[in-house]
Amino acid sequence: MSAIQINLPVSKSLLNRALIAIAGQGNLKSWLEDNSHIIANGCRDTQLLINALSQDNSAGESSTYYFQDAGTPCRLFTAFAAANFTSRCQITGNESLNSRSIEPLVTALNAMGADISYSDRVGFTPISINRRIKAWRDVTISAALSSQYASALLLMAPLFVGIKRIIITDNTHSHAYIEMTIQLLNQLGIEISSVKEGTELCITINGDYQSSNTPIDLDILESDWSSAAFFYPILLGMPKDSTFELLGLKMSQSQLDTNLALMGKSAQGDAIMCELGNHLGIKSIATENGILISRQNSHINPTPEFLEDDEIIAHDQTLHINVKNNPDLVPALVVGWCIMGKSVVISGIENLRYKESDRIAAIQENMKSLGCTLRNFGSESDDLWILNCSGRCFPAQLNVNTQSDHRIAMAFSALKPWIPTLNYTDTACVEKSFPQFWEQLKKCTFD
Repeated sequence: MSAIQINLPVSKSLLNRALIAIAGQGNLKSWLEDNSHIIANGCRDTQLLINALSQDNSAGESSTYYFQDAGTPCRLFTAFAAANFTSRCQITGNESLNSRSIEPLVTALNAMGADISYSDRVGFTPISINRRIKAWRDVTISAALSSQYASALLLMAPLFVGIKRIIITDNTHSHAYIEMTIQLLNQLGIEISSVKEGTELCITINGDYQSSNTPIDLDILESDWSSAAFFYPILLGMPKDSTFELLGLKMSQSQLDTNLALMGKSAQGDAIMCELGNHLGIKSIATENGILISRQNSHINPTPEFLEDDEIIAHDQTLHINVKNNPDLVPALVVGWCIMGKSVVISGIENLRYKESDRIAAIQENMKSLGCTLRNFGSESDDLWILNCSGRCFPAQLNVNTQSDHRIAMAFSALKPWIPTLNYTDTACVEKSFPQFWEQLKKCTFD
């Protein structure tokens, strides 16, 4: 049986960072004209950032930038605007975005000389940038809520000449995204060094966009691993000899020694899905066009033996896994384990509460009808959770409350082979990251 080829969007994490750097170089308009094929394969978040970066802010009139629910573009753009814009501007979004804190970034930018005020609730968009930063000041920022604040400052730093320093505190979640930002700047010839002390990371940036003037290497704009992850649990519902070829992906660093990495190393932290997929019984290998995934030991327990949470936690064979650096993979993994009837102890997911939705609550709600539970245990600071799938069942119908969250909709779509009637409160939400998702899902013979 030939592999089903899955077309994936360009990594929005990589592309959004690249767009900020290209705009910093002053080459955005020509780059967009020369690379329209890349933009066409992007997503709504990326288009929102392009629209914002393409507006003229030099006319002296106040302007408004609307980011809908796009957290990453909003945060990266806020720092860019605070360093680069000469006219007053307002940055806002929909109810989802305006309920996600931007306070650490705004506080840091104000400490550097900007004048940014809150238009409604303190700590949240809408915000107004009334005065830009005129000269770099070394700054400290917390990454406890999101690594995007640190990435925003890193991408802003080369807008200024000289040596710049950023101290990142509480650097315990999603560090791979900070590394992605550093790799992009390194590729542009901007020297970056870092020293780690405990949970603090001191980063020194030497160089600026204008003097580097190195074009973005299009090879870094690989397909999106965060989107590809959803096809791992989807594969569990296919015939055992089925395979998917996930086009345009590269292997993670740790897999390079054991696989022929024909397309090089991935810059995405979520490329670790090619390893985490083993916990779903799915093997990943490199091909000339991407990554081929196949079922190896994906045992789906038709009637799991019911166990209490304490019994699962105490069992020697229970998988214990930390996903603090890869929170976007959690919905796909959890649904995969639910399908398998496999209970797991998970740590590092507390930050999922601050995404497009409270993803912990969304997962908990939608798992109820499956007889599965996700509960916190231990102290709150431990961030330990037990996913109990020992009572897993498949109802005849499931109404998935997506909470307008793209990752919730895509994750629970993997249940289609097991649940005859699967309905969603919102299917258009996938446009945020993967506009062609439902079309690609049809390739798997699902309706």
